[in-house]
Amino acid sequence: MGVSAPDRSRSLAALDRLLQGCEGVSAAMLALRDGRPFIERVQSGVDGGRFAAMASSLAALGQSVLRELKAGAMDHVLVEGDQGKLVLVTVPDTGGLLLLAVLATHEARLGLVLGHARICAQAVAAAIPAVKTG
Repeated sequence: MGVSAPDRSRSLAALDRLLQGCEGVSAAMLALRDGRPFIERVQSGVDGGRFAAMASSLAALGQSVLRELKAGAMDHVLVEGDQGKLVLVTVPDTGGLLLLAVLATHEARLGLVLGHARICAQAVAAAIPAVKTG
């Protein structure tokens, strides 16, 4: 990954809190920038490998667009359809190498989903072991 991987059990606990604490969330995944899943919690029939690859591609596109427009680093991407919502949030302190993808129903409140996703991403960042120096 380039940075230390977050502790899996703490990361899974963060995903579980997201699923339990935010009504309408049906899937949450940590994906690597190269499109591979790191960990996932899926309550619907979502294929984890495809979900990670699509989330990674969408995040890469968002980062490229923002870079070209000189609009700074990407924080999140929101995609809303008539059947559901997708929220992608970069995990802090990973240099863009780790991404949180959250799938929610159309009825889910977008602000709540985004807020819970950000809290989850912060919890995952806190689960990354500190690099010891000296």
